[in-house]
Amino acid sequence: MTDVTTGKHHLELSVFPTSPYYARVHVQRVLEGWRRDDLIETAQLVVSELVSNAIKAHVPHVSPHAVTESPAVMESPAIMEAVAHASPDHIWLDLYPVGDAVVLRVWDACRTPPVLRVPDPDDEGGRGLCLVDLLARSWGYYRPTSGGKIVWCTLAVPLVPPEGRAI
Repeated sequence: MTDVTTGKHHLELSVFPTSPYYARVHVQRVLEGWRRDDLIETAQLVVSELVSNAIKAHVPHVSPHAVTESPAVMESPAIMEAVAHASPDHIWLDLYPVGDAVVLRVWDACRTPPVLRVPDPDDEGGRGLCLVDLLARSWGYYRPTSGGKIVWCTLAVPLVPPEGRAI
């Protein structure tokens, strides 16, 4: 969906292993339409990481009446938080221009904040936010009042210094 007044593109994705692929395709098409080919590769990598993290953070919708755990388990803050803020199995992606930059936002139902950590060299994963931190002009997260969290980043073409000069 596109808001013609703001240029914001919105995509709702199911929580499936193929969702990062569809997010990459969507981002590529939107950026091609904006003639921002200079950002396509970076945006595809970043959106893939953000959507993958949203899938990992996904909290399946659980009805308190369908749970077979003991009441003590259901009353734990973590379970109650998950039940209160879970939504159907979807992730939302927004993409919109701001000046010379592009903002990517990914929403998921989990309220747990993303954590930038330095993975051990032998870790098989855990580098997604490191890549986002390296490639984005800025990034962060917030918790909308409607629930869940939004992880966002701003992408822009980096300044290239003249040959032999540092910025």
